[in-house]
Formats: sequence, C-alpha cells, structure tokens
Amino acid sequence: MCCRTPYYVHSALHGHWAHKRASQMHQETADVICMAFAGGAAAKHFTGAWPGCERDEYVARSMARELVLATPRRRVLTEQHSPPTSIIRHRAKKDNPVYNVRVESVKANETAIEAILESSANRLSMVLALLDDDRLRLLIDEIKPIRQRFHPVIALDGEPKHRRLLAAELGVESASFVTGDGKKSTPAYKVLLNYRPFRVDVFTNSNTKEKELIVSINSRQLFKFEHFRPPANRKDGEDGEGFWEETFKGHTDTKPHGSSSIGLDVSFIGFKSIYGLPEHSDSFGLRSTNSYEPLRLYNLDVFEYDLHIGMALYGTIPFVLAHGKQRSVGALWLNAAETWVDVHSSTADQGVLAKIIDQFRSSKEVPQVDVHFVSETGVLDLFLMLGPRPKDVFRQNAALTGVMPLPPLFAIAYHQCRWNYNDQEDLLAVNRAFDEHDIPVDVLWLDIEHTDGKKYFTWDPVKFPNSLEMAKEIESKGRRVVTVIDPHIKKDDSYNIYTEARDKGFFVKKADGQGDYEGHCWPGASMWLDYLNAEVRNFWAEKFALDQYKGTTENMFTWNDMNEPSVFSGPEITMHKDALHAGGWEHRDVHNIYGFMQTMASVDGLRRRSGDRLRPFLLSRSFFVGSQRFVTIWTGDNVAEWTHLKQSIPMLLSVAISDVGGFFKNPDAQLLVRWYQAGAFQPFFRAHAHIDTKRREPWLFADREKAAMRDAIRKRYAFLPYWYTLFYEHTKTGVPPMRPVWAEFPEDEAAFDEEREWLVGPGLLVRPVVEPDVEQVSLYLPGKAQTWFDWDTHRIYLSPGAIYTETPLEKIPVYQRGGTIIPLRERPRRSSKMQRNDPITLYIAAEADREFANGTLYLDDGETHNYRDHNEYLYWGFTYKKVNDHTYSIIAKSLDNRGTLDPDVWVERIVIRGLRYYPRNVHMYYEDYTPDDLEFTHDRENRLLTIRKPGAYVSREWRIDIHT
Repeated sequence: MCCRTPYYVHSALHGHWAHKRASQMHQETADVICMAFAGGAAAKHFTGAWPGCERDEYVARSMARELVLATPRRRVLTEQHSPPTSIIRHRAKKDNPVYNVRVESVKANETAIEAILESSANRLSMVLALLDDDRLRLLIDEIKPIRQRFHPVIALDGEPKHRRLLAAELGVESASFVTGDGKKSTPAYKVLLNYRPFRVDVFTNSNTKEKELIVSINSRQLFKFEHFRPPANRKDGEDGEGFWEETFKGHTDTKPHGSSSIGLDVSFIGFKSIYGLPEHSDSFGLRSTNSYEPLRLYNLDVFEYDLHIGMALYGTIPFVLAHGKQRSVGALWLNAAETWVDVHSSTADQGVLAKIIDQFRSSKEVPQVDVHFVSETGVLDLFLMLGPRPKDVFRQNAALTGVMPLPPLFAIAYHQCRWNYNDQEDLLAVNRAFDEHDIPVDVLWLDIEHTDGKKYFTWDPVKFPNSLEMAKEIESKGRRVVTVIDPHIKKDDSYNIYTEARDKGFFVKKADGQGDYEGHCWPGASMWLDYLNAEVRNFWAEKFALDQYKGTTENMFTWNDMNEPSVFSGPEITMHKDALHAGGWEHRDVHNIYGFMQTMASVDGLRRRSGDRLRPFLLSRSFFVGSQRFVTIWTGDNVAEWTHLKQSIPMLLSVAISDVGGFFKNPDAQLLVRWYQAGAFQPFFRAHAHIDTKRREPWLFADREKAAMRDAIRKRYAFLPYWYTLFYEHTKTGVPPMRPVWAEFPEDEAAFDEEREWLVGPGLLVRPVVEPDVEQVSLYLPGKAQTWFDWDTHRIYLSPGAIYTETPLEKIPVYQRGGTIIPLRERPRRSSKMQRNDPITLYIAAEADREFANGTLYLDDGETHNYRDHNEYLYWGFTYKKVNDHTYSIIAKSLDNRGTLDPDVWVERIVIRGLRYYPRNVHMYYEDYTPDDLEFTHDRENRLLTIRKPGAYVSREWRIDIHT
C-alpha cells in the first residue's frame, strides 16, 4: 500500500454533499445548507501557513483566524477551522516544558523499559516496548488522571506481540537495549533512552563500530502533554485563549476538562523522502510544510476538494514511511482525535543530533526529515517499524493493523454506479445494455434515492416495487447489487429504526448528556447512532438480516457513505466535538474512528446474514487505521477534470484507492476514456457520477470512445487472475497490489519522486495518460539493466531511463517486467463469475541476463469462505528457466499442498516474450505420460514464442521443455 499502506485499502469515485438537490430535502435542511455556503465554512478550507510558532507574529495572526495567504498556487481567505489554539501552543517551543526521565523510576521487565517523565507542568508514565519483527512502541499517559484518555486500540489487529529485550542496560544517564533475536544473521538495532532531556534514539548495526543513527524521538524537544484539569482549576485569562472553550462560525466547543492536546517530534536521519498521511489531495512525497499549511487529519465531508493543499478530507491514517536508498522506516501515530502534522526537511547538522552523527560521518552531508505530530487529545501511542526494506515495513505495519481479507472476486471487477438510477426499470435497462454492447460488469449500485424517504434499510415502494425480482434478473448474469446505507437516522416516529434506537438510548448525546444529539442531513432532522457502544453495533448488525432488511438477498451488498460523520448543521459539516458517546467519551476523543466503528458493525451484519458463509463487501467513505480489515474506500467528491485524474495517482499511492470519471461535472469523451484506462489498472474499478450530471455509460458515446472504454474494461477482466492472486498474496505479506515504483526498486533514487506511474504487483508498470490531446507520453523505466516489454507491441526496453511511447486514444501504456509470469483469462464474458472455469493464458517475460522468470496463480470459488474454512483453493507457482544450452523449461508446481481445489481449468496458451533462441520443438511432460509434441509459433521479429493448447491443468504438476 503504497507508502502508508503496508496494508491495502482501495477506492472508487463519488461522495455526497450539499449539491444534492434542495427540492429533495426538507426546506429546513436546504436552508441550513444554503447558510453554510453563505458563511463559507463548508465551501472553503484552511490554507494558511503553519511555520514555526516560535515566531510570535504568526501566533498572533493564527489566533486571529483571518489570515490571507498568498502562495504560488493560490490566494485564499482562511475559512475552515485553522489550527486550534491548543495545537498552536505546541509550536511555540519557548512555552513547551522540558521533560526529563526520573532516574530512580527507570526499570526494565522482559520486554520493555518503564519510567516516569517529569516537567514543570506534570508527571507522566512512559513505556518503551520492544515488539517482534523489529518494531518499537512508545506509550505515554497521565498518572492518575481525573478522567481516562481514549485509546483506539480497537483499530489494531489484536494485541501486538512482544519480544524479549537483549543486552538491556540501565545507567545513570541513559538506558538501552538491542533488538533482534540474538542471531548474527538477524539485523539488530540499538535503542537508547536518554534521560536529560527525554529523547529516544535508534541506531543500526549495534554489534559493529559502523552504527548509524536512523530515528530520534523528541530531538527537537517538541514533546508536550497537556493534562486534564477540573473546572474548579479554571483561571480565566491565565490558561490562554481557547483552553476551556472555542467558537467557530457560531458554534461553541466547550471543554469541560480543559485543553488536553499531545504532541511529539520524530526525526528520520539519512532520509530525503517521506510518504503517507492519507487522505490528502497533494503530492505523493510529503513536502515541507514550512511555507505551506500543515497536513490536517480530521475526517470531513468535503465536496469538489481543491488540490495541492493539506486540508482534511474523508479519512485519516497517521502513518509515514521514510525511504532512502539504504533503508526504509515507518511510524504510526495511533490517535483518533483531530491531528495536525508538520513536515520539515533539512540536513542533520542543524539540530541537537549533529554531535551524535558527526561521530560517524559529517552531519552536513546527512539529510533529515522531521515530522511533528500534534493531536487534540488522547494517549500518546507511537509505533516504529524499522524495516529495513519497504516490503519489511509493509509487513511490520500489517502485523499491527491487519490486512485486507481476501475480497470476493466481483469486488475487484468493474462496478457501475450513479446518484441515482431513477427506478427499478432504469437499473434493469442498464443491466441489459451492458450485454447488448458486449461490456462486462459485476456490480450495479443504488444511491439514496432508492430508499423510502431517506430511511435506510427500506425501498421506495413506487420506484422499486419489486426489488427481489430486480435482483433475480441481475444475479442471473452473475452480477450483484449494492445499496447505500448512511449512518444518519431520520427522525420520524413511523421509522422503526429511529424509534427502536431512541427507546433504547442508542443515539449520540448532547454535550450536557440530557438529550439525543440532533442535526441535519439528507432526510432533514436526523440522529446519529453511537457505534462506540457495543450494544449499538450489535443492534446495527442485526438490521442486515434478510427478515429485517426486506427486499434484499444474500447477493446484495452495502455502501456506508457520509460516515465522517457528515452533519450539515454542524461545525465544518460534522458533529460537535463536545457531543457525548458511550463511556463518557467526547466526540473530540473519537471523531476519526466513528466511521470505522460503523463499518465494523456493518461488516458484522453482512457476515451474520449468510452465517459467515459468504465474504462481505462494504464500501466506506470514512476510514481510519485498520479500516482495511473491513472495507473498501474511495476518493470521495472529486471533479471530472484532468487535474483530478492526474491527482488521483498520488492519492492512490498514499492509500491505494482509485476512481473513474469524476463525480461532479461532465467529463468530455476523451477524459472519460483516459480515466477508464487508468481505473482498469487500479485496485477498485467503479464509475460514478453526480445526480445533476449527464448520463455517461460507455454506450452513450461515439463508436471510437465506446470501443476504447470497452477495451479498458475487458482488459480489467483479462487481468483478474493476476489481480486476485495479488490480493491473496497481500493477505500473507501485507504488500499492497498497487504499489509505488520504489517498493520494487528501493535503490533506484530516480523513482523516489515518481507519481505519474505505478506497479501492479511486481510485474506490471502502468503510466496512464492524464492530460488532454496527448499523442505521446514519457515514462521512467526503473531498475538496473532491467528488461521491460510493451504489453501490446512486445517491444523490449532496457532500464534505467526515460522513454517516449505513442498514446493514441486506444493505447494504455503498460509494460511487463522481465523475469515475471502473469496469468490472464482472455475470453470476454458478462461478469467475473462467468469466467470462473475459463482457461488461463500465461505471459512469460524472460529476464535478459538469466533467461529466468517466475509467477504465481491463486484460485478458489471467488465468493465463499471455503478457502479459509475447508482449504478449497490452489496456489500454484510457474517457473521458466534455462536448463542447458539447448533446453529451456516451464515448470508448474504447487506452492501450498494444503489446498484441495481441483478445478477443471487448464492452460490454453503460453506466450514467451524476449526469446533469445530458435525453438526446434516443444514437449509436454505430464505425470508419467510419454512426452507430447506441442504446437507452437515463433515470431522472430518480435522475439515471441507462442505455445498453443498445451492441455496442462492448473491443478497438476507438469513440465514443458523447449529444445533449440
């Protein structure tokens, strides 16, 4: 996943906001939305600079909240909430207390060092723990607080596994230990806890004299921890503006326990490039925020979002990955409250670490990236993943937060969506039109207009009078239906979900705890279920049962939209921070995890519905750390413009998400074709559009454009065996199917800033066209003496370096990497389910220097958990190699003998690219049979060998020998 995503989440295109027609809502709701536009709070965003707040002038300007910023990109009035005063205080370094480790408190147990941190402000408990697989955890909390702090450990995939400390030493100035398992072959790191002032340093090569400092925590002394205070301790005028309450656009945020923000700086030494912190519409590599706004992480409903800024969007993953030629390191800041992140690039001679680094090399030559995390409240919980390679960091993070379970096959096929298909006949007409125009599709979607008055888990009785008959016709082609279910509940005494939840006290409460929190959303007056309450999650899950959600089938799935949560009448179009949840948590404590909790309950409901027989599918707009365990995500309310198509790539690489066509506005045919071509090689492939846009199904365009879109969709279906295998392998390794170029070529520095192209697995390089009227594009071929093959022409290129390729409208620049074998299914079908028993074609790209290639194939039934519960799967490996001067072999072998699947699927064709010999004959060895002569053709000009109908079953071991 890309940088943040050592795990995988994926996306499509869409979202909702105030552009849903006012006539479709209560007038009161329409008025609220119009007021939001007039006030600007909804439509604009913070773009003010956040330079070092040690500059008193900036602190004063920030508190004024009316900064006008001129930059080369834009000149915008600050309207969305700029950093709260509690956040600003963290940047005013002169006001930060210095924390020291209390020497007599230091103690070590088997897996951690524990101590007390002291300052003039407070005393804190600290645990520095060693986890398995070269990971560290730093936990800091108040000692005997007046109330507990929210700790979102539910986002983790279970309790992290610890490892015994090695060579632990407790000194009078510092304490230290060594990672690893004690074996010489295992990389080891030395972890040093400095007492005065508090600082944690991590060194490599602890068992040699050539150790290097790679990470330092609190080297800039920006650590700050504001403790809770009782209201009786309130001192007006002394605690500073905003300490006890803040007002924004007429909304007052009360803070009954005072400001409770936390902050910490982490320095990555020896790194120039750092990635992550989705979701933002900015560059893939995080740029310095010295002259720009900080990156804000606060889940919000933002329509037609602007580009190249640090404004908050729909999801939050406070994870960064620093990457250099020698190593990669990751950091996860586990906090569910509003978070701001400052990024600063420099060289290591500019700070306190210079003296340490100068012991090993000149600090002037060492790049350094500093990251400063600041959250409004919560426990300080920081994880470090020490790599040393990108895929190691992916694995280490996946072990913490989980992987995306193997999705049903239809989830990674093509989806057709629109806000909204008008009625049952309209949706069925679309379903039939796909067949009429020979375009495959797997899923048809229904937005909010399918409901009875925006009451979820219902159907409009006029527009959708017989949803079961509709579903039956769609499912007969192997297709599915998805319906939207948002978290806001219509306040209507005739609506059973509202009345049941109200009577059970299941809604979020007002700040005073004396009534249910009420706001406005699509239905008008609405309430929000409190998913922090386990009873509420169970209540929600039960509603997915077929006897509860009437008119649905087991093959209907779900879309949770608007779950940031979006509250049209709230500050910044979300819930008030002082609203109360179960357990006494304020909404400020849990805001970024609210949507996560809803989706966890929704997936539970989908699993229960089939007795956990079928794999669930759920799309969510909001997301948080660990969301990949439950949902697919998408990029929200983007715009049908070339700039948004181009920007989608770095957004995808940061969180592995994708989209087709743009939600707002009407794309021209060329833009739509190019978006289809890009989406066909991204993890989640869904077309979607706003209700007021023109219809844009592929068959509504001229023949050339329709054919190009159809070809892009068919390519997606052809590559489904490869995609599906990558998703399976992700569950084992944590490596995302869509990945940045440097994930496969970590030493290629020219790839570190690359955000025009990406890799699908290890074997495909994709560089879509993202600008209008382009007949030729340049792309970078990574690696050292690596061969690449143009997928369409078979032409061979040798890396590294840039090349130009012709890009007529029909062309998708895709290149196969030498040394890989990619499985395809090339027979056009109506849906992925209809492909299930189709034969496989293997594309072998020979590695130039070794005449070698390998690849894998994973198959199962594509929809149930039988692969998990009954081992009904196969995982096969294919190898192509030179045996001797006159023989080359292709070998098929099982990679997992536990798999019991024995499908009637065979290999119908093998294509070998980059042939460097002239084949004389080809023989097939299958079990103990006499070798069979196989039919083949040899294209000398393109150096291509095609073996036709070898008759080899994918579930049998076999060998093909090519004699020269």
